[in-house]
Amino acid sequence: MIARLAELFTGLFDDASMFPPQDEAPRPAVAGHLAHRVAWYADLVGPFVCGAGRLAAIEAAAAEHGAGQLDVALVVPSGIESLGQALETARRCPRVRLVAVELPLGLYPLVDVVSHLVPLLSDECRVYLEIPVREVTEDHVHALAPTGVRLKLRTGGTAIESFNSEERLATPIVMCAAERLAFKCTAGLHNAIRHRDPDTLFEHHGFLNVALAARIAASTGSHAATRNVLAEHDPTEIAAQVGQLTANDVRAIRALFNSFGTCSIEEPVHDLLQLGLVSVP
Repeated sequence: MIARLAELFTGLFDDASMFPPQDEAPRPAVAGHLAHRVAWYADLVGPFVCGAGRLAAIEAAAAEHGAGQLDVALVVPSGIESLGQALETARRCPRVRLVAVELPLGLYPLVDVVSHLVPLLSDECRVYLEIPVREVTEDHVHALAPTGVRLKLRTGGTAIESFNSEERLATPIVMCAAERLAFKCTAGLHNAIRHRDPDTLFEHHGFLNVALAARIAASTGSHAATRNVLAEHDPTEIAAQVGQLTANDVRAIRALFNSFGTCSIEEPVHDLLQLGLVSVP
């Protein structure tokens, strides 16, 4: 790995193997995560992403495999109504160490949801609030920025309606850069470069495109330039731009773009190998 790029990829890939389209059961998902944790690319792997309803199953699987604590990003899909119960369940799971909590804004006022989330923040635990990409406003970003609660952006899914164009995705990235509001991404972001899936014909964003978009948004504030890098399909061009990043660029990117959830850790690792941006020791 190019030394100055190491921080760009460290902990970038949150392990969401239990989510679509992979949909692994808890036992093989935990086994896979433990294998990632001792692989040569372990530093690239972030927390294990787990839905609130499967915490007990994860606890049992970790015990069965003789694991210590798992760093877990807890997803509470039903929002603040179920947050208290989910946190109580997590407290009853000694092998679950919460390092992140993620939930949607839903229909509640932002100020009410944030009031429930801020007490969860700590040096060990990040909190992400999901707002649909098309609905993120400057008011949302401005209100979130000083609280420490971060933004979660859904970049794809299993239906065409879940995908956002480069025009749409550039908007919250530019907003976040202006307010220094950190974000993570989820869904449909398995590969490094923007591409059209040959089976579904869906246009998927690339995680390196998003990383470069974060840099451009932070340095220029230009929606057009941010959109253009999100739209780039050429692997050679994207790899060249990544290869030119300085250590300061990398730190600025990761301060803004924290991570993304992927149901396949192998895919993003494979892409980085193919692009020559990491190498097997």
